[in-house]
Amino acid sequence: MIINYLKTALRNFQKHKSFTFLNVLGLALGTAASLLILQYVKYERSFDTFNTKAQDIYRIQYNSYSNGKQNFECAAAVPAVGPALKNNFPEVKRFTRLYPVSGIVSYEGPTGLIAFREEKMQITDTSVFEVFDFKLVKGDPKTALKGPDKVVISEKAAKKYFGNVDPIGKIIGWDGQRKYEVTAIHQDVPSNSHIKFDFLFSYETLNRDTKNQSETNWGWYDFNTYVLLEPGTDAAALQLKWNEYLEKTRAEDWKKYNFKQAFLLQPLLSIHLYSKLLQESNPEEQGDGKSIYALTLIAFFILIIAWVNYINLATAKSFDRANEVGVRKVMGAQKGQLIYQFLSESFLVNLLATSLAILIVRLAWPAFSALSGREVPLSFMMQTDFWTLVGLLFAGGAVLSGFYPAIILSSFKPVSVLKGKVMRTAQGNVLRKSLVVFQFVSSIVLIIGSIVVYQQLNFMNKQDLGIDINKTLVIKGPGAVDSLYNKNFESFKTEALRISGVKNMTASSNVPGDEIFWTRGIKRLSGGPESRYTTYIAGIDEDYVSSYDLKILAGRNFSKDFKSDRKAIILNQSLMKQLEFKTPQEAIGQKVNLGDTLEIIGILEDYHQMSLKNSVTPIAFRSVNTSSFYSFKIEGDNHKAVLAAIEGPWKTFFPGNPIDYFFLDQFFNRQYKSDIQFANVFTIFTGLAIFVACMGLFGLASFMTIQRTKEIGVRKVLGSSVTGIVILLSRGFVQLVLVANLIAWPLAWWVMDRWLGTFPYRIDINPFVFVGAGLAVVVIAFLSVGFQTLKSARVNPAQTLKYE
Repeated sequence: MIINYLKTALRNFQKHKSFTFLNVLGLALGTAASLLILQYVKYERSFDTFNTKAQDIYRIQYNSYSNGKQNFECAAAVPAVGPALKNNFPEVKRFTRLYPVSGIVSYEGPTGLIAFREEKMQITDTSVFEVFDFKLVKGDPKTALKGPDKVVISEKAAKKYFGNVDPIGKIIGWDGQRKYEVTAIHQDVPSNSHIKFDFLFSYETLNRDTKNQSETNWGWYDFNTYVLLEPGTDAAALQLKWNEYLEKTRAEDWKKYNFKQAFLLQPLLSIHLYSKLLQESNPEEQGDGKSIYALTLIAFFILIIAWVNYINLATAKSFDRANEVGVRKVMGAQKGQLIYQFLSESFLVNLLATSLAILIVRLAWPAFSALSGREVPLSFMMQTDFWTLVGLLFAGGAVLSGFYPAIILSSFKPVSVLKGKVMRTAQGNVLRKSLVVFQFVSSIVLIIGSIVVYQQLNFMNKQDLGIDINKTLVIKGPGAVDSLYNKNFESFKTEALRISGVKNMTASSNVPGDEIFWTRGIKRLSGGPESRYTTYIAGIDEDYVSSYDLKILAGRNFSKDFKSDRKAIILNQSLMKQLEFKTPQEAIGQKVNLGDTLEIIGILEDYHQMSLKNSVTPIAFRSVNTSSFYSFKIEGDNHKAVLAAIEGPWKTFFPGNPIDYFFLDQFFNRQYKSDIQFANVFTIFTGLAIFVACMGLFGLASFMTIQRTKEIGVRKVLGSSVTGIVILLSRGFVQLVLVANLIAWPLAWWVMDRWLGTFPYRIDINPFVFVGAGLAVVVIAFLSVGFQTLKSARVNPAQTLKYE
């Protein structure tokens, strides 16, 4: 019987090649798009899941409050938090701290000095191997980080510095002055870890250098602290007990300094997608839970659109197969057998579509990974859950898209259909039209969403930052410095400014787009708020303001002519307001306490240190000798020649330091990289959803036109023009699209307004976006339908009137 079903289905496919092609292609594209998106979603949701104890691991989030207002929410906590939790709460099984650092790592090998700037380095202790599943391939995890001056390196770093030589026992340098013994090698950190490192330095080195402040300090918050709880611990209950403990033990300090601290348990598995704190471990790799949610919805919509296509085409075609059903019933076929027959066809169509979809997924995988900006492992295709998903999509498609047409087709009464009296039910028409409307509501919402996302990104890219970052070459300062640094820097600067194409140069602790970690409490010596505010601090030289074209609202810039500037400070506008100065002029000459008593000599107009996804933050500028970043304003376009010319004096004055540079506009705009990638993915799959919807509309219009072939002939004989017939046949579809617009517009506005609400600086949604998206879909629908109707309208009525 099954073979008979399959044979009949294949004959039907042979007879209706174009419909079969549309069905298979539409389902294949929908399934492939859904599979690709869902694999991306799976990857994003897989962050940190490789840790077998992930459900019991929490990061300590640090919130600070002053004057009853929240100062900040930070991913890094103070070093004393970990020991306090472990020593006072038996629910805390282990804790570990990771203190991120960077610098020049060097190795003096038999072939000479090897040195690279490394950004992925952490200072930590042996507990890191107990809390997390970071594995060692060589060395003992219990002793590798015991004692000062020890380092564990990754397999990648071992290859990079030591080649095929065993690195255990070898000595590497960090910023030239510090030496560390390699005690172990760890497996490269998985790409889906929110913590990244190639070097782990022993925590006891930091304890020694800070005289144990890195163990007991409650104010120094650069330590990503993680706790491993006993299985089954109620984290909420522990949080309450921990809060009570802090109230008892920290109250005196909080009262003394008029501030308050909160340390919250943040689940490890929520960090990648849902944490947007200061000092995130890898902010550039940070995911976005809302984007993942949006992409999941798109995957769902595309799949539903593809299934709707099948249902619409199959039910519309059902009347064409009424005679077949009638004959089968007269020959004794039961309703159940007919349902099996039509479900068999659905099964075969979905089987072909799913097979084609898997091929598309495999071929499109590299391009999709590049588009999404994530290296989604190809090995996902070999995993059980991928094939389980394929099976579910196949089964869901075969049953859901095939069941309703099967019921419709099998319900025809043989007497009626053999007399040509097949009734088109009102319910059937309403359902078909509703499905078409659903398809285009989805398409219009997606189009409006794509446009608004691009408009918001364009707005952020073109917004005046208040600082000139164009034509700025930035070289990361030398990691290895000594007592001669100031003299060498001045000589290097003098030589650099002589290079043709270098307009000016400045040294600073941070550049725009680089998150400032240097913070401290600031307070006016007289007047203003009673408590301290935590402010960011940037170290700059006297050329920073002019090099970046910053505007001084009052006072003056730092100057070498004023030896007293080491005791001076410049505030930005936000910090001035926070300290409750009414005007910039009022602040000049006033004194503040920032660990030291400093005189305010200037107020800078606010500028965006970070992207427009963040509000302007209060910043205090100090005149200090800093070696973090050297910024060069370049004249002309020959950047390569300028860089090549700078290399000479660089090697002369900073030997042993590899030159590491970037262009500031690119560096700053990297903050929008993930948003642009999301917009690209969103747009491409929106286009795909529209394409699949139009395929269905094209097939439906084609079939409906065939159904009205004789009517077209009669109308032409009675004098109707081709244009009139095209309009007549297209009107019904265009009306459905217009209805879809009315439903989609408020829905799209609600969704996108909520999305825009997450940005501190946002666009207002332009009503023309809705009109444009609606018109675009009307045009697309008309073109899809018009092609078929025009083709039929131009046929000679002598031929169409013969159609049966």
